[in-house]
Amino acid sequence: MDGSRTLRLDGSGPLLFGTFEISAVGPRGLERALIDLILENDTVGPVARGHPWVYSGGVRGSAPVGELVRLLDGRGRPVAFGLADQGDIVVRVLGRHPLPLGELLPQRIHAAQAWRRAMVPAATDAYRLVNGAGDGLPGVVVDRYAQVAVLRLYSQAWVSHLPLLVRALSQLPWVRTVVRRLGVQRVDGGRGLELLAGPEAPEELVVLEHGLRFLVRVRQGQKTGLFLDQRENRHRVAGWARGREVVNLFGYNGGFSVHAAAAGSGRTVTVDQAPEALADARENFRLNGLDPDHHGFEQADAFHWRPPRQVGLVINDPPSLSHGTRSDGAARSAYRDLNAHAATMVERGGLFVTASCTARLREDRWLEAVRHGVGKAGGPWVQVHQAREPADHPVAAGHPEGHYLKLVALLRSGVPRASRIASGDDGCTLGADRMGAGRLGPDRSTS
Repeated sequence: MDGSRTLRLDGSGPLLFGTFEISAVGPRGLERALIDLILENDTVGPVARGHPWVYSGGVRGSAPVGELVRLLDGRGRPVAFGLADQGDIVVRVLGRHPLPLGELLPQRIHAAQAWRRAMVPAATDAYRLVNGAGDGLPGVVVDRYAQVAVLRLYSQAWVSHLPLLVRALSQLPWVRTVVRRLGVQRVDGGRGLELLAGPEAPEELVVLEHGLRFLVRVRQGQKTGLFLDQRENRHRVAGWARGREVVNLFGYNGGFSVHAAAAGSGRTVTVDQAPEALADARENFRLNGLDPDHHGFEQADAFHWRPPRQVGLVINDPPSLSHGTRSDGAARSAYRDLNAHAATMVERGGLFVTASCTARLREDRWLEAVRHGVGKAGGPWVQVHQAREPADHPVAAGHPEGHYLKLVALLRSGVPRASRIASGDDGCTLGADRMGAGRLGPDRSTS
């Protein structure tokens, strides 16, 4: 790692942006440094109401990427300020009243931390610390994994201000290491991890989620290491899993499965195409004192895999099925067909939990696709729960596009199989002592 690119945790090192040192600039100096841009009439309203983006065509004038700009209406009155960007979004709006970034960043990061202290559950040290515009920093994401802060930039506007971001993060008492996760094509075009402050991040670390232990690989894992946005859903679904056999489609490292097993489910089966993810899922069972050999790990395509018989709880958490220019109709068809396939795995009296991380598809249209899908699987179905992002993924009130996560739980009406067994209608015994390995398909994990 190039030591010249590392900022020491004591905050020393040059902090430059634009053409002057931020530490030497107060509000008056900042006002002189701002570049004025004129908003088009139809853009003034959304920005004034808190929308964090100004699209190309919504403003007259331009500024170098990363420079602070003041946004004025057609009569020259200040509306907001922000950072100049490039591409479809040309300004990332930071608020109404200009502040030097050296003041703004510590204020907003400490405010974000204060909110997390109030709402992150006990025995949890893995959560979203900064969620872009929801925390007043559009284009910036920071996740906490124990003592490691993982930063990801979704805007070129922030690249020149990395030292300021790192200094603000380093002031938090739990931060030992700050790293940047690369992989946003339009911003860095790279891969892997860049050390920004402190000692190197370990190849593997273990974090707590509602008291359960999970392995994190901040260098190679999905997103920044874990799918933190499903944390509260994993905890909630675990309560519904007690006594039920569970199928976890697109299961990654087994988060839903571990929570279910720890809560007293029957046998779980985690289905994923990646052998590395399934190996980590097995390890997550071990970390929590659960024997992975009592559960299943299927390396398979969840779009086509089927269990040999229906189960009491199916979790369907696929990757985004809407990419690039794919039409809204094509995305809805994809979700309809996947949910039709997955819902057939649910027994009468069982639960189907299905989710989407597709921001491009509106919630009402996704729900319509889900309803059509489960209808094809045979019903009737009753919706019993609905959820969005957790509280550590806040969304600015003026930015409805910031919502992306959607989840519903549906109950398949009918007499549960366990009730049929109790009444003598079924000769099978589904007790835990009879649920040996292979009952829901062979364990093909390569771990």
